[in-house]
Amino acid sequence: MELGTIVFYQDYEDFEGILNHMKIQSHALGIDDKTFKDHYGYDRQSVFQILYQSNNMWGFVCKTIARKDGSTGYRIINAKNKVSEINESDIYFSLKMDDFTYTHWAEMEDMKTIKTSPKGTPIMKKPSDSSIRRAKSVKKIFGLGQNMLYQIVSVDGGGVQYPPSNPFNSQWKEYDPYTPTKQTYNGYYTKSIPNTYKTQAWNPSLWFNKDTTLHAVPFLRDNIKPTRFSVVKEIEGAANNLRMFVNFPEGLPISFA
Repeated sequence: MELGTIVFYQDYEDFEGILNHMKIQSHALGIDDKTFKDHYGYDRQSVFQILYQSNNMWGFVCKTIARKDGSTGYRIINAKNKVSEINESDIYFSLKMDDFTYTHWAEMEDMKTIKTSPKGTPIMKKPSDSSIRRAKSVKKIFGLGQNMLYQIVSVDGGGVQYPPSNPFNSQWKEYDPYTPTKQTYNGYYTKSIPNTYKTQAWNPSLWFNKDTTLHAVPFLRDNIKPTRFSVVKEIEGAANNLRMFVNFPEGLPISFA
């Protein structure tokens, strides 16, 4: 699974309890938004938001582990924002964030590490809304000197704004953003983006200038704010149930002569 995938791996009874309370069948989570809304009257994306806010059920994938016995495991960022390990077989449902926003990012020292204070804590700042809107996604990466998953973003043209009213911005105002060289940045980009996404719109030569800065957005639960999800792994057995749901939303057309 891709880095940043939301995998549900524990507290299945609570997961089902949420859906049962809303009178939603779990297999219906895999249908399209319109069909779901027409049938249940709920926005499917709002159901995903409720599940996302149920902290203890899920984690962010930060690394795939190929085991010697042929099985697959994952390192995840769990509900306590710590790294733990699970088996692929533990996962009963998973979501991809098709889009998300955030409130804070960490400043980077270089391509491989983030800036830290003398006490070793990450230099976190809250950029202005306009700076966030200008930021472009570059790659997801785990580590950077901390046990954390990050979304690296670039801001072209300089002039990143940090509202002075925010205590983080005031505390760390002497720590400037990281500005890579064009050669370093292009190499970073080339290794991280699949060929299918190397279109003109993603060409770093169209973004980069001497004022381009890089920043690391941490996958902390109070920082990442998803706006749209898609289903990666459905509930086991959902495929057959889903076909029945779509074809016979009122139940099987059985008559007794």
